[in-house]
Order: sequence, then C-alpha cells, then structure tokens
Amino acid sequence: MRKATAAILLSCLSLICHYSLAQQPPKEDFLARQEISSIAVLPAVGDSVPSAARQLSADLFLAKLKLHTSFVRILTADETLSRLQQKDQTNDFAVFVTAFSQTGIASADLLKKIGQATGTDALLLIHVLNYDEEKGSWWYGKGGKNVCRIQYTLFRSSNGEKVWETLEFRQHDSKVSTNPYPMERVIGDVSDRAVASLVSGRQNVDVRQKNAK
Repeated sequence: MRKATAAILLSCLSLICHYSLAQQPPKEDFLARQEISSIAVLPAVGDSVPSAARQLSADLFLAKLKLHTSFVRILTADETLSRLQQKDQTNDFAVFVTAFSQTGIASADLLKKIGQATGTDALLLIHVLNYDEEKGSWWYGKGGKNVCRIQYTLFRSSNGEKVWETLEFRQHDSKVSTNPYPMERVIGDVSDRAVASLVSGRQNVDVRQKNAK
C-alpha cells in the first residue's frame, strides 16, 4: 500500500514539474530584448589581413548566428553591398569605415543613411584586426601556429547607437603538426565565441580577458 501511494505521489510531482516548466515563457536573448529583428552584416574590413579571412569572418558569423536565432532576418555582406550600390551609398560606407577605424568614433548620420539603404534595425561591422599563420619546425620542436583577433560591433540603424561590441581572440598551437590549422577552423572558433557573446549580450573589449571565457 505504501509503495503504491509513493508511486502515485511521484507521478503527481512529475506532472506538476512538467506543467510548471511548460508554463514558463521562453527565455529572450539579447537581440529580442533590444527589439532587433533584422541585421545587415556590413562587408568585413581589415586592411592588413587576407581577403579570404575577411570573407570567411562574415560568412561564418552569419551562418552560426542563423543557428541561434530564428526570428532575426539577416542580410549577408553581399546583399548589404548590393543595396548600398543600388542606393549609391558605397562612398558613405567607405567614409564611415575609414573614420571608425582611425578614431573609433561612429558617425550617427552615416549609419542612419546606411541603415535606411539596408532597411534593417541594426548594422553589424566585423573588423578582422589580425590573422596570422606560422609554420612550425620539428627541428626546433615547434608546431604550427595561428593567431586571430576580430572585433564585432552592432549599431542601431535608427540613431547610430552602439548596441553591442566584443573583441574575440583565438590562438591555436598545434602539438601534432608543423602546419598551422585551416583558416576555416580558427575563424570558425572565433565566430562561435562572438555569436555566443551576442546572443547573451556579453561584451568583451579587452583581449587580455580571452582566457576567462
């Protein structure tokens, strides 16, 4: 009798817990809290890095962000560039990037123009600060090495406000090969960290905190 009663109580508790969890509202991520439902990924910048690294940084970030957000409409860097060309605003983008790279100050007026051209709530700028590969040597006991550092900045289109920014760093030191890791893997790892930071709203502007993540 006691066993039957205990079984009934456990069954009831299980149902109550299941019902309670089902009633909890879905947890909103950072973009939802900021009421951002569309993002235009701007063409990635970085004069001192290979063009392939810039292209990969934009493509991989977008692909990984789509896996985490189903409600956000995202324009690819190519789609964004196409819209800027249609609106004859590629020069505005070039002026904005030059000024922001040199001074760290974002022109609200230029961002609003770019935002109007893309028709999105926010604009994402990806700045590949550095990407380096170094071949190792068995003679010196050194494996291949990769270093990558990318800054991501999200602006609100309506007023140019900086909504979010993070600086992500990744270093790969191979223990089994003198060759560096493939570029896709290294930039993919950085993209994973950046997307996780964006979804949670975490911001990191100090590269020295890279090991704390």
